[in-house]
Amino acid sequence: MRVILVPVMNTPDFDRRHFLGLAATAAGALTLRADVPVTPSTPDAHDYVAFLEKAGGPQISPEGKWKPTHPDILGPYWASGAPFRGKVTPPMEPGELLVIRGRVWSHKTKAPMANVILDIWQADAKGRYDFQDHPHAEARPLVGGKQPKRSNFRNRIRLMTDEQGYYEYETIKPGSYSVGRETRPSHIHYMAQASGHARLITQLYFKGDPHIKSDSFGQDQGAANSPLIITTQKVKRGNGRYLSGTFDLVLGGNV
Repeated sequence: MRVILVPVMNTPDFDRRHFLGLAATAAGALTLRADVPVTPSTPDAHDYVAFLEKAGGPQISPEGKWKPTHPDILGPYWASGAPFRGKVTPPMEPGELLVIRGRVWSHKTKAPMANVILDIWQADAKGRYDFQDHPHAEARPLVGGKQPKRSNFRNRIRLMTDEQGYYEYETIKPGSYSVGRETRPSHIHYMAQASGHARLITQLYFKGDPHIKSDSFGQDQGAANSPLIITTQKVKRGNGRYLSGTFDLVLGGNV
């Protein structure tokens, strides 16, 4: 929009007639031409509208029941104060590109929840967390110890759901890693917090991961129909491809 500054003049020649003339010029500058073509809308890259128009309730429950999402372990690598942004990983982070979308629902109202704060953190494609970037990281125990003293917030973000309870973020598929004699499957950590609902701490897993059945750290993902295990599909976009998955959350309980 073009802004026209009207000068203030304290001269006899600057009378009411001159002022009205300037005002008319300014009004004409703000008039929209009827023959101007409408700017075409940008195609939605992730089918947002189609996603919201899906019938029924949460997409995570294969039985279609309104059960609160299963909790899972917090793990030793959560850090407070992660930045709000839509991309988990740094630019040019190695790994298989992944887009996760979902909605957060209330167990009480059976409706999507707006303004839910989501903490999301994960390992990189090699199975390493940002706390392991500093010197002597190999000597730090992966479980059972105190929270590491610092984080550079690599591969961790916070999000807020919109008015439809929707969230979406871009990341890379995290790698598995060894804990003692076990190998933890690929997973993404979630912490969801909303007024009037109990805080939820859980994890997302990927169907087909060979380490799921033997993982003794997780609390629910060993079941074949666990709602914490998602199915991803490869999506072609332009000259590249990325993995796409859906992970809904249902918050239950009162605070």
